[in-house]
Amino acid sequence: MLIEKIKTKHLIPAEYNPRKDLKPGDPEYEKLKRSLEEFGYVEPVIWNKTTGRVIGGHQRLKILLSMGMDEIECVVVEMDEQKEKALNIALNKISGDWDKDKLALLITDLNASDFDVSLTGFDPGELEDLFKDSLKDNIKEDDFDVDSELKKPAVSHLGDVVCQH
Repeated sequence: MLIEKIKTKHLIPAEYNPRKDLKPGDPEYEKLKRSLEEFGYVEPVIWNKTTGRVIGGHQRLKILLSMGMDEIECVVVEMDEQKEKALNIALNKISGDWDKDKLALLITDLNASDFDVSLTGFDPGELEDLFKDSLKDNIKEDDFDVDSELKKPAVSHLGDVVCQH
């Protein structure tokens, strides 16, 4: 993989890029901007030396420009226009699915360490759905009737020791 520092004035956004053009104030734009501010520029823009066009990282580039960057590290490739377009689509489409249980555990771990989990890019609604889906798979019906159990008399008595010391 070839990585070079390229002047941003030489990075031409691909006019055919099928991703929606995010604007400041859009939730996804703000998430990406916050991520760049917190973690830095860790995923380089992909630039085709043959055409001068950006293949991947259009939104990152837009935010970096708004932050005043005039030169950034890019992954440099050389390919014809058809292959460039196919790579643009692949970069935007091909991704793995989440193992929701592992993801929920990982986010729980981050949250327990007082890390701001909003920096992961998940908004509160997505996190709620994730935990609901993750927990749903682990719940097994056992016909336990909470109401009837609450009506029964207590088994412990005043002065009982109910835990080990």
